[in-house]
Amino acid sequence: MSSERSSPVASSSNQGGFRKESSAGEEIQPVLEPGEAVVFLAHFERGFGLPVSDFFRQFLDFYHLQPHHLPGNAVFYLSCFVAFMEGYIGIRPVRETFARFFSLRINSVQGKNIPKPKPPVQCGSCIIGSRQGSPFFKFNGLESCRLWQTTFFYVKNAGDVDLINLPAFNPAPPVKTNWHYNPGRDHTETNQVVRFMQRLMKDTDICPDDIIRTFISRRVLPLQRRAHKISEMYGPGDPTKITGLALSKKDVVLKAGQICQTDMPDDWEWGLCPLSARNPPSQDARARFPRIDSDRRGPCRKRRLDKYDPDPVIHWLDLRMGRTPSSRLGKSPPGPADTPSENSNPQIHEHVPPLQAEVGDEFLDNLMAEGQKSDPPAADAGTSHAPSGKRPRTEVIGGKQVGSKRYKQRRMPMCSGPR
Repeated sequence: MSSERSSPVASSSNQGGFRKESSAGEEIQPVLEPGEAVVFLAHFERGFGLPVSDFFRQFLDFYHLQPHHLPGNAVFYLSCFVAFMEGYIGIRPVRETFARFFSLRINSVQGKNIPKPKPPVQCGSCIIGSRQGSPFFKFNGLESCRLWQTTFFYVKNAGDVDLINLPAFNPAPPVKTNWHYNPGRDHTETNQVVRFMQRLMKDTDICPDDIIRTFISRRVLPLQRRAHKISEMYGPGDPTKITGLALSKKDVVLKAGQICQTDMPDDWEWGLCPLSARNPPSQDARARFPRIDSDRRGPCRKRRLDKYDPDPVIHWLDLRMGRTPSSRLGKSPPGPADTPSENSNPQIHEHVPPLQAEVGDEFLDNLMAEGQKSDPPAADAGTSHAPSGKRPRTEVIGGKQVGSKRYKQRRMPMCSGPR
């Protein structure tokens, strides 16, 4: 996004929409140039990737949704669903199985003065939750993912090949198309998935944290179109990875804590290891699910190993966010001085043309505003080494002032970062 264009920031109103930074503060839809789409940094952190996978595109088309209709937790739940289907069964996900496990509901504008039926919010209007009685694993997203709307930016293809795979942008709220769809027990493969999953839960120590750890530790984006499934992944040279560099167990826990609620310990162990090229699906699974072999793809060219981590763990308490340089002129955001220019976009496989990401200077300006003190210090404020402030306290007994004690002033603790 060039510097001449409007500065889009999230709406602070209860309507959860886009807002133009102006004196009038009017709410508008993003101003897109031909071929552009709107995506969110908060979604990338939770498993979204470009070009989006066939499953995610079919999901959007079937329910008539846009990326901005999905809050961060919805993207996280979709990533967990894909990670289990690919990483523990070995098949690509389908909407029938998703609809058996999850349901969709509307997120409406809140306010006492808003008449019913209340309209849906513009951003984050589709909430994904576990269907009542669903046998699928239960996950807990963040209670509050504030400011995720501030992370939107524009992307477009550099050539004629579609490397985004998103529907044309439509600012209108969703119309709840197919939101009540539930195949129940009418889908044969989904019935097999339920029985297979219940057997895993009974015979192994698999847990929801295993599924979260699968796509974080594998450095893969579940909602991205990839060369092969998670069950076919191999070592650091696998081209479906964001990077071949490994994460420590502590960093896996840190990244998980940034996208969901979990009690994962720093010294965690696998309850059940996910599938891979060295740990392929069992013969029993292949007999139950013929698609394990039918949608298998052949070997693909290995990627070159990264010299630095393009997807680092963000230590929120120590973060000092700077401006993101624009790439509208075809220049990608710079990496370290010793980083080759061909590694400028880790989201796209090296064997396809690079995606031209239009990242504006301003879209991250407010990203770290949450929890940080914005008021300047008082003019007479002392140094951090100054003694604690004290206040006198007197007691009045029988109309007379008696005794005087001094108490240290109590101050509320301050912290920064996500809650």
